[in-house]
Order: sequence, then C-alpha cells, then structure tokens
Amino acid sequence: MSATPTVLVTGAGRGIGRSVVELFSDSAWRVVAGVRDVAAAQEAYAGRENVHVVHLDVRDAASVRAGVAAAEELAGGALTCLVSNAGYAVLGAVEDADLEVVREMFDTNFFGAAAVVQAALPAMREAGRGSVVFVSSIGARLSNPLLGMYHASKYALSAMAEALAIECRAFGIRVVAIEPGMVDTDFPKATRPTGALSRGEGPYLPLLAELRQGFGAWRERNPTSPDVVAMPVLGAAESPEGPFRIPVGDDAMLLARARETITDDSAWQDELLGFLQIDWPRRTAAPPP
Repeated sequence: MSATPTVLVTGAGRGIGRSVVELFSDSAWRVVAGVRDVAAAQEAYAGRENVHVVHLDVRDAASVRAGVAAAEELAGGALTCLVSNAGYAVLGAVEDADLEVVREMFDTNFFGAAAVVQAALPAMREAGRGSVVFVSSIGARLSNPLLGMYHASKYALSAMAEALAIECRAFGIRVVAIEPGMVDTDFPKATRPTGALSRGEGPYLPLLAELRQGFGAWRERNPTSPDVVAMPVLGAAESPEGPFRIPVGDDAMLLARARETITDDSAWQDELLGFLQIDWPRRTAAPPP
C-alpha cells in the first residue's frame, strides 16, 4: 500500500479504543480518534503526530457525519479501516430494567455503530477495499444474568455485522467481529445500574452480590489487557482474509467452545453459572391451579 492507510476509531478516548489508536499509530497508520471529549483526547495523544482527534458522538447523526467526513478528508478519500468500538453496559434484571435507559444504551452500542457504518461505507465500497472491525464481546454469544439488556445489544450488533459481511464481500471489504472476554479496563465502572438494583432493592439483590463476586474472580483468573485486544484489531485491518468472529483471551475461547459444544439450553445455563461461580438454584415451577 503506497499511500498512508487511514483508520477511524470510535470510542477512542479510553480503554480498548485508546489501545487500538496507539497500536495503529505505532504501526505507521494515520489514525483518526473519534471521541466525545476532544480536549482530554488531545492531551492523551499529544506527541503522536499521526493521530488526529475529531469530535464524534455516535448517538448524534450530525456528529457522525461530520466526524466521518473529517476522517475521509484526512485520508484523501475512503477510509482504509473503520473500527467501531464505542459502547457501554446497563446492569439490571429484565423484569424491571428502565427501558428508556436501555434504549439510550442501544443508541450507542447498536444504532450508533450502524450510523457510523452507513456514513463511512459508501466511499469504501466505491474504492473497492477496506475493512470494518467491530469491537464486540464474547457476550455476543452468551447472556450473563442481570446483563441481558447489554448482551441483547451485542447480539444485535453481531447480527448486523454478519449481514454486512455478506453484503460487502462483492466489494472487497472485510468485516470482522472481535470478541474479547474479561478485559482489564474501567468498563465495569461505566456500567449503569437500572431498575430496582439501582435503588439497592428487589428480589435480585442476592444474585447481584454473587455476580459481583463471580466477576471479580473472573477478572483475577483472566486479566486480558486492552493492548492484547488491540492486536487482532490491527491484524484484521491489515489482512484481507481471516475468520469473521475472533475471540480474544483464554476465557473468551473457553466460553466460545463451551457454547458450541453444549447444545442443551438448561445444561448451558448450569455451565455458565459454574464458570461465574454463582449458586442461583433452579426451582421447579408449581403446577397450575
């Protein structure tokens, strides 16, 4: 590739997004970091001449259009790669989760990702090259209790990405879903409680306590760094071929294999609760009156 390749990374201010930006920068790419807090990102990337910070809020259509246009101007045309990374989680029981809060999460995790793709893809299709890399989660293959709404957004993202991969194959564009397991970032702090759990009440409080302990133990067993997640993102951008789904981390690969081999749903639920070290018993439903 004679010209400098250009990548746009959304959610580039911290965590996995920041690691992705830094790895692409170190690999001689021109990097456009799409963020909401421009001043903080400019400070974070000071001294990296090949990193350009633009305001890009995936929930705002005008911001998406302007951010992608700025990235394409820097690229001198179509982007070489789009990395869709922006996202966060909502914590709550399905029974009483605040659906407005859930909709706001979907605006970022799903509709925001779709909006950026729609803005960037036409030029990539006309150029007949490029890659779209979604930073998803192993949670696109399984649903942890009290995080069902978050996982629903990741399942939706994977469904869209899979269709996109088929749609784009005739235009020389590779589509990839990166699926890390537990990543050592501040992502848990950004998780937003909702429903009764946000008020410290309700019948699912004992499950929440066990879930927090289970996640803490999971993090100690499998502390995957965001730098490790960034490597297959770069690999997907630089290679024209490879798998659609790429699990990252020993935990992600273990869960992916278990999900593929355990076909009975009840057995899978027990397997997942065992992995999480959660004792949440099953009670047989009472017969109808």
